[in-house]
Amino acid sequence: MAPSAGQALLKSDPRTANADLKGLAQISIDLAKASATKTTTLITSLVEKANDPKLKGRYETCAENYDDSISSLDDCTQSVSSRDYVSLNFQASAAMDGPVTCLDSFEGPPKDPSELPTKSQDLIHLCSIILAISKRLIG
Repeated sequence: MAPSAGQALLKSDPRTANADLKGLAQISIDLAKASATKTTTLITSLVEKANDPKLKGRYETCAENYDDSISSLDDCTQSVSSRDYVSLNFQASAAMDGPVTCLDSFEGPPKDPSELPTKSQDLIHLCSIILAISKRLIG
């Protein structure tokens, strides 16, 4: 998802029409959490179906990474609610670590034949939107 695609996704949410920056932050968090949750379902399926032990191990690691990302995204919601935008920035960065680490685990062979790399890039872009908004909210 290119940055413009991330913006398009944000604009596709009807809540953005009247949202202020804080509202856009929460919408971005919601979209990122939905993406991470769907990708976790995909990863669970990949773990179950993997025949290659290396791929299976990498998928299991990705599952842990994504669980951490979802937890960080939950913390992002708390940070927005409490107007703690420095913590929002920190937690958004932590949420981004999950898909980045997942992608990094596939640098060597065997190549991941699934759509997981694309889904991980999508979450990275959504987290980068949260980071950008948090920086604006910090001032």
